[in-house]
Amino acid sequence: MSPLAALILDWLMTAFWPIIGMSGLAYYSGMLFTEAGLVIGLAALAPFLFVRGRWRRLFDASTAPALAAMGFFSGLATIIFISALAYTTPANAAIMAQIEVLYSAALCTLLLKERIGKGQAAAGLLVLAGTGLVMGHDLTSPRWRGDLMILATPWMYQVSHVFSKKLPRNLDPVAISGGRIFYGILSLLPFAAWAVARGGSWSWQPRALGILALQGVTMSCLNFVLWYRAIGGMDLSKATVVMLSYPALTVLFSWLLGRETIGLIQVLGLLITFAGAYWTSLLVLKAQRGEPARSRVEPEAAPEV
Repeated sequence: MSPLAALILDWLMTAFWPIIGMSGLAYYSGMLFTEAGLVIGLAALAPFLFVRGRWRRLFDASTAPALAAMGFFSGLATIIFISALAYTTPANAAIMAQIEVLYSAALCTLLLKERIGKGQAAAGLLVLAGTGLVMGHDLTSPRWRGDLMILATPWMYQVSHVFSKKLPRNLDPVAISGGRIFYGILSLLPFAAWAVARGGSWSWQPRALGILALQGVTMSCLNFVLWYRAIGGMDLSKATVVMLSYPALTVLFSWLLGRETIGLIQVLGLLITFAGAYWTSLLVLKAQRGEPARSRVEPEAAPEV
């Protein structure tokens, strides 16, 4: 599969993730749904990990620490993201997740000592304005809790992305995905045990198991493989420009499936937030091409599960 085809398929898949997550919460607690989804994802990927020495590479000193960090931070972010859907809606979750570009800029400033120029600052203000518009509108409803939880997760995906840069260049997408899933399962076991001890929700109903299988195979397996395949063959910033538009699909799909009624505030918040995120990505593209630009921030596509 070409990198572009992988990117487009992953773009469509990611748009459904908040919807799948909300569906799962009707039967499972967020922690158990996330952990079980990762187990299913590892099982689906296992046959491919036992060829070409991939499984052994997950325990190499050159790969294990970074993969473990990736698994922990991305897994913890996924637990919070999915749990937040008990309060907010798929459309709101997708819009709020766009604040990831600001976390990316902050990390680049702190870790790489990169200066944020006027263009980057203006783009960031647009992202804040869009998410703030939706958040402010929801302060009079229970949604504000979920919105706030979503806002707190993207920095974890960004930290996971920083550690992915420490992996050997010859590690293929299947091995990277398998390692991230495997270490994610291990690091989230205490959270899953805590959920069981507190009587976390679980269901063996066929419909519930079908949703769990969908989460595991698509969002905890294929999503990873497709994303790493895409960015392995094209610039990360170019892939990010495409992925940044996925909330528009989430809003559309959620409305078509009858999951929520889309209001004017959500639409305005989406448009303003997307404008800021898209502007940020254009600055990154200019920087990579050597054109005059104020920022070299490279946001990760939001959110990786």
